[in-house]
Amino acid sequence: MICIRARASAARNPRHRPEEDNGKPSTSCSSRATEMEATVKPAGPSRSLVATRGTEGRVLAVLSLLALRGVLLLLNGFLLLLLLPFQRRTAPVPVEAEEEENGGRGKAVVARRVLAIEKVREVSAEEDEVGGSVREFAMFQTARGEALFTRSWTHRSLQPRGLVVILHGLNEHSGRYDHFAKQLNGSGFKVYAMDWIGHGGSDGLHGYVHSLDHAVDDLKRFLEKAILENPGLPRFIFAHSTGAAIVLKAALDPKIEALIQGVVLTSPAVHVEPSHPLIAVNFFPAIFISVS
Repeated sequence: MICIRARASAARNPRHRPEEDNGKPSTSCSSRATEMEATVKPAGPSRSLVATRGTEGRVLAVLSLLALRGVLLLLNGFLLLLLLPFQRRTAPVPVEAEEEENGGRGKAVVARRVLAIEKVREVSAEEDEVGGSVREFAMFQTARGEALFTRSWTHRSLQPRGLVVILHGLNEHSGRYDHFAKQLNGSGFKVYAMDWIGHGGSDGLHGYVHSLDHAVDDLKRFLEKAILENPGLPRFIFAHSTGAAIVLKAALDPKIEALIQGVVLTSPAVHVEPSHPLIAVNFFPAIFISVS
């Protein structure tokens, strides 16, 4: 636009000399454009510098928060380690009392047991028509006076050549292994299984185990019972997840190790990650039991 005005002024007044305007020499279009660029350019770096400083500030703030979080986690882990020796075992969670005709057991326990018995009878009726395995249930009393729900699978015609005791995992029950037990029957093995405390049709608050030592002791007693009912047969244990951890701890007892010829474990709970990321707990070392 500056160049256009200069040309228009020269066209109206041919004698007009650009250098005589206001007694100052006029600047050309290119020189004025250069001045404008020189005036505008410094603003760009200034804004970029401000944006860069703001970004650096945000990055430093985030790094400070991460560092603070790391320090807090470290202090929390240190406090947990200090308090670890002072932990005490709490009393068992009381189970809701039921009326006297239910033997003082909670309503939930009675309902679970009734459901387990009905399921056994339902499947047994189907097996009577089809043939093959026969499934039965029984109640087993622990040393603490609690009742555990147990099952057994026996083939109708095949003579058993071995005994397998199944121990389920946490929040499971022995009925989930019905199909597997029938397959073992077809291979010549008689099968026993129990619902450990707080699971399936057994006594206890659903899903709650006060101590795995109780489950270990129950397994030992149940194994001895199954062996007494089937003398002379080779004995094996199949266990899954937390049940496998119980079997491993039970097998540390030389008496139990002498009673069995081998164990089969799936996904054994031998390494447990706690909720705190700074502490790792190994409940059981790696144990290998040879099959003789």
